Amino acid sequence: MLEEARSQLSRISKRDDVVKAWVARHEDAVILDAVEGAPPGSLHGWTIGVKDVIDTADLPTERGSPIYANRCTGNDAACVAGARAAGAVVLGKTVTTEFALFTPNKTTNPHNPDRTPGGSSSGSAAAVADNQVRAAFGTQTVGSVLRPAAYCGVVGFKPTYQLVPTAGVATLSHSFDTVGWFTKNVTDSKMMFSTLVDTNLDEPTRIKKIGRYLSHQWEAAKPEMAEVMRLGEKKLSDAGIEVVNVDPLKHLAPVFEAANTVLHYEVVRVFAWERKNHADLISPLLQKMLLNGDKVDHRKYRAAQLVLLKARNLHDEFMSQSGLDALITPSASSEAPSIGTTGDSVFNRVWTALGVPAIHLPTGKGPLGLPVGVQLAGSMWGDNKLLGVANEAEKVFGVTA
Repeated sequence: MLEEARSQLSRISKRDDVVKAWVARHEDAVILDAVEGAPPGSLHGWTIGVKDVIDTADLPTERGSPIYANRCTGNDAACVAGARAAGAVVLGKTVTTEFALFTPNKTTNPHNPDRTPGGSSSGSAAAVADNQVRAAFGTQTVGSVLRPAAYCGVVGFKPTYQLVPTAGVATLSHSFDTVGWFTKNVTDSKMMFSTLVDTNLDEPTRIKKIGRYLSHQWEAAKPEMAEVMRLGEKKLSDAGIEVVNVDPLKHLAPVFEAANTVLHYEVVRVFAWERKNHADLISPLLQKMLLNGDKVDHRKYRAAQLVLLKARNLHDEFMSQSGLDALITPSASSEAPSIGTTGDSVFNRVWTALGVPAIHLPTGKGPLGLPVGVQLAGSMWGDNKLLGVANEAEKVFGVTA
């Protein structure tokens, strides 16, 4: 573990000026001492990055905003405390977009600095992809784990909503905020999950049937993503796994807009203090979102929440009755777009709003030489099964970060 940590710190020294994944880090000597003296546990000696909306007792949590510059909370978020108790060492805080929303920050894509790493968990995905850290925490409210994982070519996992506590995580939308993480492979992601939720994932999973789901948002997919889906289906089929086409599900048709309504209503109320006291320090993109959120009243919010409740129940029934182990669907609409955007979360919003677990798996490179991959979505509370399916699918795809 000590040699791995030295290699990671050397990588940061060489690449930090380009990738710019970190907003705050411990001194190298402090990190190496911590790794050497790490307590025993399932994550013994692992170095981890922590997205800068997640509290750490020993480093500031600035939330990607000058409003919270140098803000120290003096406590660890629950997920960080759990990782440390299992022997992990916090290497530093990774760059987030402003308040984990859409305004890009300084991080670049480690595969091409002219391309975005995605957002909002920009630094976490980029740091893992560039071998600067073993794993990193992120958060997902719309697509902030799955999309950066897709653009940077790493495994990104979002567990079932509320399974991993968000205590110590800055709120963006209390209906959707979910702690997730980035790793180089599914094995490490499984270990993170097993550690944080105190469960054993040793039982092997045999994939029987996967649903190929293009969704109501399929028109947003670029040609390279259609090819990614085709090749993914072929590899699974060639491995003897049944892949069936699933038409756009009627019960999911209203979810995208309902989730958008809920998000806007909640963001306005979450940022009431910042808006009143520091409006001049809020980015134009967030200002615009807040203005749009002002138009969403409680009646619209309540109606949207009822739409989501109905869709969740119907989706649980569908997954239970279909016999599908998971749905395979795009993680992103394209390879990483140019720097200056966080990309399009069009293929992530529905799964986050449903609260189901989802994981991104790299499958190769696109026509521009940038990472591409697929998303697997499971059933509510079916995290163990989805991670087992992902582990087998990773072997079939033959690609690890």
